[in-house]
Amino acid sequence: MTKALNHVDVCFVIDTTGSMGGFIQEAKQQLLDTIRLLSADSDIDLQVGLVEYRDHPPQDTTFVTRVYPLTAKLQEMQKNINKLEANGGGDHPEAVYDGVQDAANQMKWRRNSCRFILLVGDAPPHGFHADRDSNGFTHTDPARYPNGLTVQSVTAAAENQRVTVHALCMGSDRATLQSFTAIATGTSGQCASVRDAKDVISQMVAMLTSEFRNLEFDGKVLDTVQRLGSLDISATAETLACPRLQVASAIARLGKRGFLDALIV
Repeated sequence: MTKALNHVDVCFVIDTTGSMGGFIQEAKQQLLDTIRLLSADSDIDLQVGLVEYRDHPPQDTTFVTRVYPLTAKLQEMQKNINKLEANGGGDHPEAVYDGVQDAANQMKWRRNSCRFILLVGDAPPHGFHADRDSNGFTHTDPARYPNGLTVQSVTAAAENQRVTVHALCMGSDRATLQSFTAIATGTSGQCASVRDAKDVISQMVAMLTSEFRNLEFDGKVLDTVQRLGSLDISATAETLACPRLQVASAIARLGKRGFLDALIV
């Protein structure tokens, strides 16, 4: 089981409507460079997938989502990325929720892999209310979304698959930033606002590098709790001579990936 610790599955979820034209053309090579950079890390066994999304009819009649499965073959993903073409879209909101849900449910995630969705777009989902309610929450009106999807339903889909969503909002549109933030934070992910493809790539690398930095320590924690036969944070911290909070964070990450199921009663 510990061999799977370095299994990392990443799915890019990208808006390919007309307004993303400038980004798509600039980003193709940089996405490939990012994949090469990540796969060059000998400690990481990487698979990459892709979902492009547009909009629902009648605003767009090309497709709602297009799914490219996870693969470890860089050349195969290069062909998929080279196919990306910005077109269509119609009104401002797009099929954001469909893209995230299809990525969560249609990717064949490896057992116990470290799983990420990287959402990139410049428009909010249909039905998203940018204004916050009296409790400070943004929300979605299912009746105004073609498939009745909501922030809650798509983040639940990601959580059920043990996937963390990181979101990158192109530009400064308020509704887009709020909706992307709601999706990301709903899975304990992060959201950032960026203005061009170079910023997107640098943010992607920064987010993933931060996540990957934990793999070695998580392996030590997993070995220790398995030897102890229990999820004793204090005993594990004492054994590894490290802070309890650091161990607690590692146990949370390992639990999300399913490594600790046998120890949880």
